[in-house]
Amino acid sequence: MKQLLNIAAALLMIIAPAAASAQKRVVDDVKRIISSMTVGVDQYKLAQGKIKPALSHDETKDNSETWLIAGKVQFGLYDKYMAQKSVGKTVDALAMGHAIIDGYAYMSRGLQLDSIKQYDKNGQPKIDRKTGLQQVKTKHSDDIMKILNAHIDDFNATGAELYNVKDWDGAYLAWDIYCKLASGTVANEALAEARYFQAIAAWQKGDMKLAVELFAISRELGLVKKEGYDYALVCLSALNDEAGVVELAREAYEYFGDVDPQYARIMINDYINRKDFVHANQLLDEVIATQSADAELQNLKGLVVEQSNNLESALPYFERAVQLDANNAQAVYNVARYYYNTAVSASENNRRLSTRELKKIVNPLYEKAMPLMEKAYELDPTNTDAREALRAIYYRLNMGTKLNALEKAN
Repeated sequence: MKQLLNIAAALLMIIAPAAASAQKRVVDDVKRIISSMTVGVDQYKLAQGKIKPALSHDETKDNSETWLIAGKVQFGLYDKYMAQKSVGKTVDALAMGHAIIDGYAYMSRGLQLDSIKQYDKNGQPKIDRKTGLQQVKTKHSDDIMKILNAHIDDFNATGAELYNVKDWDGAYLAWDIYCKLASGTVANEALAEARYFQAIAAWQKGDMKLAVELFAISRELGLVKKEGYDYALVCLSALNDEAGVVELAREAYEYFGDVDPQYARIMINDYINRKDFVHANQLLDEVIATQSADAELQNLKGLVVEQSNNLESALPYFERAVQLDANNAQAVYNVARYYYNTAVSASENNRRLSTRELKKIVNPLYEKAMPLMEKAYELDPTNTDAREALRAIYYRLNMGTKLNALEKAN
């Protein structure tokens, strides 16, 4: 029995090296397949599956050449897809894009592993006098970098291809790789544009914070686009970063404040929220001077005037805003609010009058406020102040039907 066990152990010792060497043969076999001048898409796909086990097998996974060959398969497949596309054939954009992206990942792993430590004849590490570190020799790095550098522009094109098929993650990766490889070799304008589109891809895949960072990088590289500011503002708003929104709006205002009042509005609202009415008023006057037909600016001017003076002084600005935009819910509400508040004040200031005499004064004001308040509430059903004002108006004017309808609606 013991003899049988020894024979089995010996057989295992023979079989194990054979199995291990099989993985090396796989790598050599794939190398042979892709070296053919006639290799096509199908052969590259076959090679993809054939070399995959070698990427995780203990004997071959830490060998730089394994990853170099795997990378060559991916880049070769990409090149074949591109050749087909160049002659008008339809290709799978996802498969083509991820062939080159995976190829980059494989080549990167190959670079990491391509470092052979050097020893002298006595077995002692050879030390580099300049760095004080052990000398390292590379075997495949030049080949890897030659392939990567030859495909730099392809990563940029791949980003666009994958973006067009809504593969946001793939597009993001392709543009990221392009920027890494192209940095220092292409003009900042090209890098800025790639980072800009990468930011859009990050936004589309739901990473708002990353998108904001990439939009900022594209601006730092020299790409100052109005859309870039607008997209970044949307992302900051989604992050509820109010301070970031104001800061970016202030930057955008310097470039595009004369063509788009939204940046000034953001800044003015911030001044109002901080009760800095002096600066709010200054900026409003500056912007209104060139954009007097903007309803929101007129409404904001009214709010600032109201805070600095009184509601009656603000009325002309609110009315002007409604003239410019009859559906500006806030402006309509502010005009309605003037007449409603005036009616309430008249009631409080004339308590000694009889009910009939008081109605002659206040009812026309409530009647003037009512259609405006109804429209304001229709335009913005979340305005609870408008709803409460309507409730009071209907009660004061003895409009039971409208009051009941309002109560049922809420």
